[in-house]
Amino acid sequence: MCADDIREELKSSEDNLDLCSQLGAVLGMLGDCCRTLGDVPAAITYYEESAEFLSKPPAKDLELVHTLSVSLNKIGDLRYYDGDLQSARNYYARSLDVRRNAVKEHSAVASQVIDLATSLAKVADVDRNLGNESTAVEGFEEAIRCLEKLKLDSEQTTLEQRRLSVLDFLHNQLADK
Repeated sequence: MCADDIREELKSSEDNLDLCSQLGAVLGMLGDCCRTLGDVPAAITYYEESAEFLSKPPAKDLELVHTLSVSLNKIGDLRYYDGDLQSARNYYARSLDVRRNAVKEHSAVASQVIDLATSLAKVADVDRNLGNESTAVEGFEEAIRCLEKLKLDSEQTTLEQRRLSVLDFLHNQLADK
């Protein structure tokens, strides 16, 4: 089904959660295509619509939560690259809220904790660029604490590499100032 087909189906069936999730994912992919083609305004429109549909179902499904937070971060990234730091911060903060709630519900899921730390870093980076250094440092430090207390099994090597990479980035952010 394409996005228009799913939209039509949604009109006839009262907020079908599976269709909301499918449409959110399709719209996110359309945003990715537009972004790749350099059509930033269209990409933002698709990501915003994706986030709108992904926000409708209860945030219990980890894949849905991840897709929603990624769509919000992608809007934040595009706003950031465009120089609209306050708008970027707003989208990053929304993604951070989604990820904080996911970690509250699924604190044992390591990928959620790493995603949370990444969102904390994005918000902190924008805070720094907006001139809010002390707030930025607090965000970087909170992200470091999340990752340092995360315990991974020896077979989770990919997640451990990701954790160490984000930790390295965070420590460098604090060393720079």
